[in-house]
Amino acid sequence: MHQFLVQILVGLIFLATAAAQSPRFVVDDDNYVDKIIAASAKLLEKGKLKSTEVLREEVSLKGFSLKSAKVSHEKLAPADLCERLRESTLAVGSYYKCPDCGDWHFNSSAGFVVGEGGIISTCCHVVVTEDEGVKESYLVAADADGRVFPVESVLAADLESDTCFLKINATALKSLPLRTGVRPGERVYCLSHPGGYYFMFTQGMVARVNRKREEMLDNHGQTNGLMTRPLLFLNVTSEFAPGSSGGPIVDEAGNVVGQVSSIAEAGESSSGDENGPASPSVPVRFCLASEEILRLTDPHLEKNAGITEARPKVKPPHGGAVSKSTESKK
Repeated sequence: MHQFLVQILVGLIFLATAAAQSPRFVVDDDNYVDKIIAASAKLLEKGKLKSTEVLREEVSLKGFSLKSAKVSHEKLAPADLCERLRESTLAVGSYYKCPDCGDWHFNSSAGFVVGEGGIISTCCHVVVTEDEGVKESYLVAADADGRVFPVESVLAADLESDTCFLKINATALKSLPLRTGVRPGERVYCLSHPGGYYFMFTQGMVARVNRKREEMLDNHGQTNGLMTRPLLFLNVTSEFAPGSSGGPIVDEAGNVVGQVSSIAEAGESSSGDENGPASPSVPVRFCLASEEILRLTDPHLEKNAGITEARPKVKPPHGGAVSKSTESKK
């Protein structure tokens, strides 16, 4: 009898533990996009969407006073960390009318919540890059449940570092803290949407902290042959791909240490064409360091920025760094 009672007790404990665990998050990419398109259509019908063209005009050097969440020191198990990131990571992109088929589609990158009331961080090129064939598009953000929020304004932006703060009306979303000073060798994680595979969670480490100059973007997302100031980047081994731009790179406690920026292909073209694909093709992943994101929290950024020296694009020496022309924005 005693053994029987022990077995019942163990069984009850097991059931209670299983019930306490969060239900498994299963992604249906097609269904997720369909929900976003349907919700965006309703918002457009009600006149609640702001055109991407209007938002592009708001992208200029400016800061926004932001109260960042307190840095966390509690390390989380990877599965728990993934769940925490899903509460703060969004699909950010354009709801647009296709010039070929006439239907409406959703083309997304990523972003994450950095401030109360729906302040999100993402890359400037998510906003300013244009497709000449698209005549009507609107910028929206969607959470993991497929709830869609219109992007209302661009609160802060820096085209040199290719990062910005956007405002959506979402008071219940949790903010992620921004942490500086990450070191090579630290374990990091990424949650993003590579190639339209939504909420992909990857693990790696900081391989290198570096400064480099990028080609400048103009207000339409085009390069103009000039180089930025030296920007602080992280190279990480956490995997991401086109579609991941703006996604958070976090430490084991869920603090943002970087933001997905670009990928360079290491190696040399076997054909001798400097614009051809590298062989062997080895992706080197660049993330903008959180120090650069925090720069946007200076409300006097425009006044304090000084004059950026116009630096012409310099061709790298043979065997040197891969040129910008072989990098792809996510």
